[in-house]
Amino acid sequence: MSFIPNTTCRRCHRQYPSFRSRCPYCGTRKPKEARSAVPETDSAVPGTSASKSAAEALNLQMLIGGGLLLAVIVLAIVIVSVNVKSDVANHQDITAQMDQISANTPVPIPTGTPEPTASPAPELQQLQVRWGPTGNYDYVALGYFNMPAGSTIPLCAMWSPGTVKAVPEWSVDDESIVSIKPNESGIYCDATMVGEAGQTTVLHIKVNEKEADITIEIT
Repeated sequence: MSFIPNTTCRRCHRQYPSFRSRCPYCGTRKPKEARSAVPETDSAVPGTSASKSAAEALNLQMLIGGGLLLAVIVLAIVIVSVNVKSDVANHQDITAQMDQISANTPVPIPTGTPEPTASPAPELQQLQVRWGPTGNYDYVALGYFNMPAGSTIPLCAMWSPGTVKAVPEWSVDDESIVSIKPNESGIYCDATMVGEAGQTTVLHIKVNEKEADITIEIT
């Protein structure tokens, strides 16, 4: 006796195991088995007392659910309203405190930017005139010198401190004896012996308030 149920082929009418999808003899597909219908309960049958009770229970559940949802919404609105009122009150308190602090704080008076104090200009301490042959910059300090007639010597004004800015002024008592030609900066000056031997004159140089005199004799 077989424990596997058989099914009958709808074409050749032979039996074969029901777990097979086709007949092994003619190849006909096994028809699909109809699903067993789920038996209906009394509540599913319209017009019965059970169906009326189920409808009333459903309506009650919907009413209770709607009431709970409405209560949650109202509670949320109340909480938000309380928080907003609390924030407004805190903001007003903070604003009042800031106004009180501002009222009690003295307003600083602008003093303006102080003007920088100009440093005093350095004062010239020493003035010298130096000279040397053309091309020789090893000058020596002058107070007196003699040169042959027709010769030209370069002169240079020097002072200390060297940070003093000035344009030296050159002059001579008698230009028929010594002719001078300062350069553009006034620091250098060429002196030419235009007089005759034995003649003497004085050359002057002035830098700011300092003056120096050099006696020149033609030999």
